[in-house]
Amino acid sequence: MMKRSAFALAVITLLVLGLATACSSNSRPARKTITVSASATIKAKPNLANFSFGMTSNGASASAAQSANSHAMRRVIAVIKKEGVASRDIQTQQVSVNSITDSNGNTTGYSASNSVSVDLHYVLKAGALITRVTAAGANLESGPTFSQENTDLTYEKALNKALDKAHANAASMAAHVGLSLGKPATIKEGAQNVVPIYASFDTATALKDISVPVQRGRVQVSASVTVVYSAS
Repeated sequence: MMKRSAFALAVITLLVLGLATACSSNSRPARKTITVSASATIKAKPNLANFSFGMTSNGASASAAQSANSHAMRRVIAVIKKEGVASRDIQTQQVSVNSITDSNGNTTGYSASNSVSVDLHYVLKAGALITRVTAAGANLESGPTFSQENTDLTYEKALNKALDKAHANAASMAAHVGLSLGKPATIKEGAQNVVPIYASFDTATALKDISVPVQRGRVQVSASVTVVYSAS
């Protein structure tokens, strides 16, 4: 009998404690927060221009076409280096030899092609480089594409600007609804976005002018954040 009484007392005690905990939990005020997202873009001068130059040569045989093309590309690469581009900034992109056929499918010769990617660090020489290389017989296959070699500093400025904008928006929202803005509880960084600048170019113009007019403009570096602020 005493065991049953003790067991019943224990059950009652647990029920009372559970009820008290539930009441305490329900009476606790919900934490107030304000969540804002903001982004910012910084424009900066590019310090890198990328090009793709290529050559195509024909020959009666595959070896003849390849030999002619290799000779032409050596001349083009020499011109690129003469314009101040280091060997480490010149990279072969594609080399190929293909047969040339007539309407009946008969092989009439061979065509060899070679293209290189060029990084120009002194971007103000972009126009002169295009002019010299195309005059040497190469085709400009793409470029110039202007970018920043290292965007860390520019991105940091954009990130700080986005954080300032987020704080200003959160403060405005808090004041509008009668709350006091606290410190950030969490900060989530968005993906970095860098928008390069592409310039158009006409080969015929390059052969006429002393130097192709190329405007480097500015690149855009963007940052975004999502911040959760405490409020009271």
